[in-house]
Parts: sequence; structure tokens; C-alpha cells
Amino acid sequence: MAKGKVQKTTPKTDLEDVKPAARGNKTSKLAPKKPKPGLRPAAPLPAPPAKSWLWGTLTSIRFTVFLLLILAALAIVGTVIPQDQALGHYIRHYGEGLGMFLYRSGLTSMYYSPLFLIPITLLALNISACLVNGLPQALRRSLRRLTPEAAAALPERGHNYWPAGTDPHPAVEAVLKQELGRSRRETFQDKDLYFWEQGRFRPLGPYLVHLSLLLILAGGLIGKFWGVEGRLPLGEGQETDAFVLASREEQPLGFQVRLDKFQVSFYGKGQAPKEFRSDLTFLRDGKEVGQAVCRVNDPVTFGDYTLYQSSYGAQPAGPVVLQIKKDEITQTVEVPLRKMVDLPGGQAQVMAMQVQGDLEGYGPAVQLAIRSGAGHPQVLWVLKDHPQMTERIGPYQISAASLPFKWYSVFQVKYDPGVWWVYAGFILLLPGFFLAFFRPPQRWAVILEPTPRGWKGRLLGASPRSRDIFLARQNRILELLKKGTEQ
Repeated sequence: MAKGKVQKTTPKTDLEDVKPAARGNKTSKLAPKKPKPGLRPAAPLPAPPAKSWLWGTLTSIRFTVFLLLILAALAIVGTVIPQDQALGHYIRHYGEGLGMFLYRSGLTSMYYSPLFLIPITLLALNISACLVNGLPQALRRSLRRLTPEAAAALPERGHNYWPAGTDPHPAVEAVLKQELGRSRRETFQDKDLYFWEQGRFRPLGPYLVHLSLLLILAGGLIGKFWGVEGRLPLGEGQETDAFVLASREEQPLGFQVRLDKFQVSFYGKGQAPKEFRSDLTFLRDGKEVGQAVCRVNDPVTFGDYTLYQSSYGAQPAGPVVLQIKKDEITQTVEVPLRKMVDLPGGQAQVMAMQVQGDLEGYGPAVQLAIRSGAGHPQVLWVLKDHPQMTERIGPYQISAASLPFKWYSVFQVKYDPGVWWVYAGFILLLPGFFLAFFRPPQRWAVILEPTPRGWKGRLLGASPRSRDIFLARQNRILELLKKGTEQ
């Protein structure tokens, strides 16, 4: 059986494909000639216009990194310092001098202040300038298909010989289909040329990422300045058609919402809440048009607004009824919320501060303030279902006979017109990353030409990136072509 020969050539880089220019020497044909007497030398060609300093700065990666570092530092400040609080809050926590400085400098409204808006605007200009600067060239490169002329000019990676009487075309087509997929075949300069390319659209990947970042930034700014955000407290059975903005103004919803039921569960007694949910009914003109369950991290959208479960609480539905035991005598006392009531015997006074529907999983509880004499009042919790856990206050043993309350739920209400811009940006990130990182450009070609002894096949190829992957594929193709000559 006749056997072919396969020879490998050392892979060339893109720079090796270009022959070095002749160094300056006395006999170089490129040396300038002296003008003949009487002839006027040609005018020099105008120099290309230099890029402006501003444009060079806007398209600089250093400028991008500089802006990102500034934004990261500002985000840390905005996280550490509570945002959008009243002036008194900062004076209480930081002192008068530092509190006034933070409030007046804009650090307490970081994401609305020029300190944050100027760098974010410059970042948007930086990304836009990079798009304008590089996208047209990337589009031209992506639309330029691999031509037979360009394929035949690729660097040679190895060659193979088939003896006379052997048709190499089926073997070559089978190898290329196995390794590369579908390839094109054309006749070029009386030779059979197979060629294939991958990653032609890779240059668009980074610019799709740039465009997606612009969409995300635009969506964030649109939501920040044209969106609406506020709070909506609702008691069980309560219905409303408006919520309260940060400016304490009411904002109409355009529909009605009712809290039918609120539930809370805990991981265990004395532990954090496991889940709290609100069963809601939506109405238009008094008619029910929808129902939904709002949970933490599971918001509900109706109309133009999205409701997020924010917090919850309990509000008294009447006076708290306490049982006061003193000297084996038990008496019942009604205590309205936040009103002082004399205890039996007149030796102390009690006030109900707040009511909890489920205090850390222990059930209903009331917080009491008990004052005896001129001293500071003593504050304690009284658990309705666990009276043994309440400590004795002087001569008094206090327990809760009745704690009438209703649950209320607090929602964060938000209208964000920029959310679809943000979604579009994140969706566009996926093809951008795929093209940029998972589609390395490669070009391959096989030229078959007849010789007096049979056929000669030359393997051509180039890849500016992922050289290891390229070399592994080159070795597999050459090995498969060698096996094809041995059949």
C-alpha cells in the first residue's frame, strides 16, 4: 500500500509572515536620490491630523480605570454613611461639626450629588467615545468574509503528498468536516482550495459589552431621576389608592390595593424571621381585578408599580388588659397605648409602649414602661403565652390577659421607567462576552495541486489568539490527513 508523506512547518506568528525591511545601507534602493540640477524637489506629503488631547483622553483605558476607582470609592462612602436622612440624624451620630459638613457637602445624598453624577457622566462619555472610535472598524472587519485570495495567502503549517492514482478530495473533505465543520471549496489559480474561518464577528464582542454598559447606565439614571419611590403601610383589611413619597406627599396609584392577610414565621423561638408574606387584592373602581402574594425578595407588579415587602408590625386594636398580682391579690387593669395608668395601690404607674404580634417566635407581647417614684421608668416585655418569662417588678407580678392587635405590612412602592433599559443591557452582555471570550478567530485552508507524482496538499492557517488551541487543532488535522494517505 502506497504511503504519503506529511511534513510540518514551525507555526509562524503574524509578525513572522512579514519580511523585515532592508536596513539603511549605502546600496539600498530605498535611499533617497539627489534631485537633478534644475528640478524642483517634490513637496512633502501633509502629515495626518493628530488626535486631539480631549479625544485621546476620552478613548483611554487609563481614564476608564481612573473613573471606576473614583466611583468605587464614592460607593463605599455612600454605603458607610446613611443616605437621605434628616439633618438631626447626622448631628446625633457624628456631632454638630461633622454632621453639618456631611449634610452640606452632599455626602448624605451621594447618588444625587455632583460628586457622583459627574464621574458617572464622564464614564458614559468614555464608553461612548470608545464605541464611536472602534465600532466602525470592527463592523468592517466583521463584514469582510474570507476570500480565496486571502485564504491562499495564509501561512503554511504543513504539507502532504498523495501518490498518483489516488483522489485526495474525499479524504480532505472528511478531515475538514470532522475538525472544522462545513468548509467552502473553490478553484483558485488552477488549484482546488478548501477554506474555513471562525470568529469573524469576534471584533464586535467588546463593543457589544460597551453598548450594554451604556444601556445599564442609562437605565439606572432614568430610574433615578424619572422614577417614583415611596412607602405604603397597610393594616389587615385596609384598602388604599395612594402611597407616601419621601417628601411626605401622597402619590396616587391609579388602582386600589387591600391587605387581606399577613403571616410571619420564624426559624425558631428567639430567632430571626424565616418568612413574612402579605396576601393582596387589587381593585379598579371597586371591582377585584387580581390577587397576589408578596414575599421578601419576591415582589409583586401591578400596573406601573412594583411592591416590595419591606417590613411589618402590629398595632393595638384596643387597650391592653393586664393582670397585676400583689400580695396574693390579682387585679385586672386596662392600659391604653402610650398613656400612664396607676397600678393598684398607687405605688407605681404603667404605660404600654408597643405591641408585637409575634416577638421572635414567642407569640404576642407588649412592651411596658413602669415608673415607681421619681426614678427612671423600667422597661420590660410581657409575653402573653409565656407569663413565667416575665420578671417580677418590685411587689408586682404582671401578665397579659388580652392583647388585641392587628398586623400591618409595610411595602416599598417603586415605578422605574429605566428597568427595561437595564434588562436590555444585561441581555446584550451575553453575546458580547461570548464573542469576546469564547470565539477565538481562526482561518484555515487546504490547497490541493497536481504534481507529476500525484497530488500535493498544503495546510494553511492563522490565529492571532489562543495559540495553544490553534496548534492542537493543527496537529490533529495533519495527523488525520496522514491517516488518509495511508488508506
